[in-house]
Amino acid sequence: MKHLLYQIVIWICFIVALPFFIIYTLGGPAYEMRQRLGFYPRTGKAPGKEVRIWLHAASVGEAQVARALVAEINQQIPCAEIWVSTMTRHGHLVCRQTMPPAVNCIFAPLDLVGICAWAMQNINPDIYVCLETELWPEIIRQAKRRGAGPLLLNARLTEKSSRRYRAQPIYPVIRETISRFSAIAAIGEKDARRLQELGVNPDRIVVCGNAKHDLYPAATRQKPSAIGESEHGTSLRKNLGIAPEQPVLVAGSTHRGEEKVLLAAWHKLQRDLPDLVLVMAPRHLRRLRELEAFLRNRQVVFQRISAILAPVRQQKLPGINHHPPVLLVDKMGELTELYALTDFVFCGGSLIQRGGHNLLEAAAWGKPVLFGPFMDDFHEEAELLQQAGGGFKIHNAEEIHQQIMAFHLHPGAYRQAAQRARQVVEALRGAAAKQTTIIKEQLVVIQQSIRTRSR
Repeated sequence: MKHLLYQIVIWICFIVALPFFIIYTLGGPAYEMRQRLGFYPRTGKAPGKEVRIWLHAASVGEAQVARALVAEINQQIPCAEIWVSTMTRHGHLVCRQTMPPAVNCIFAPLDLVGICAWAMQNINPDIYVCLETELWPEIIRQAKRRGAGPLLLNARLTEKSSRRYRAQPIYPVIRETISRFSAIAAIGEKDARRLQELGVNPDRIVVCGNAKHDLYPAATRQKPSAIGESEHGTSLRKNLGIAPEQPVLVAGSTHRGEEKVLLAAWHKLQRDLPDLVLVMAPRHLRRLRELEAFLRNRQVVFQRISAILAPVRQQKLPGINHHPPVLLVDKMGELTELYALTDFVFCGGSLIQRGGHNLLEAAAWGKPVLFGPFMDDFHEEAELLQQAGGGFKIHNAEEIHQQIMAFHLHPGAYRQAAQRARQVVEALRGAAAKQTTIIKEQLVVIQQSIRTRSR
């Protein structure tokens, strides 16, 4: 009854929004509308493939998890054909750009009765896997009905998300949906506990860690012998016109209100480090014009990074030999690369109540990370870094200034903090392998069930 009411409401919403849906999908790839409505090519498995695994990711973040799992599935289950669906166009684009050619990247179907059944019939997966907390009740119900799992891997459930679920009118549907998973791989103990509070049987939950950490192996092999030094970073510095000895502070995933603090810290630091480069990467690129106006009002000279790198990359020109003192990241996917060249890192969303962001991307490059007091969404990671001596909590511009000057004046202490940051990431790797083992085990259970029914 609960699920029926959910479907009635969502069908009404779809009918009302149908003109907007048509206009929206016509602006995307030609196949988007067909796939959103469940029309996928009905094909047999590729030669040499015996099972079909459908991974579902919401957007870019979950697509990164999918990439880590795809690499591990190809190792552990080489007979598997992999399909990866995403809800957003940006996530779809990232999948097409980063997944191996053999992976089928598709748009996820709308979560409507009929459409999801048709999608399941066309793709015909042996197992359906949701990533993180991407819960769409109808597609999960259809996967359960077809005996295709389903599984929930890399499950993260913050306290804020848990409260939001409980406050929603469809909370009973969410509880029912979560109970359909055959197995759940939680990122941490707190995620597992919150899932149990939502009604999940504890026997179905196993804590595996975060598969995103397995995307960093190349970076963690870099061993800087001095502040900011790495092979990849050296090349990027050259392209951006930043001298090898020139200090750089990268502020990643910043939010409104944080740039003011960072700029104040940068002005303080310039007294002792006059050639310090500040690189700011706003969390939401739609804020770029706002950020540019903010800098102009304070008479700060800046430039977008794409304006520097585009000619270098497209025409293979040598890097520039000068740059403004402040650089703005204006393209998705650039931030992780920039951590290779930086000396100092600030993790955004942490000086204001936004829950913080992934500070381990920088730690993987062997960079100590500064972060504010509001790291609720990455509390465990921040705590691990801080306890190991690779992460440092700050509250204001003065503390940023003090910590960076301490690193500058004591390079030995910096190198030690950098090594400890990298060691934390190394210790966290291996989640993708554990989660792939769960897929393997569930495939065995599914195949045994099929054999039993066929007798």
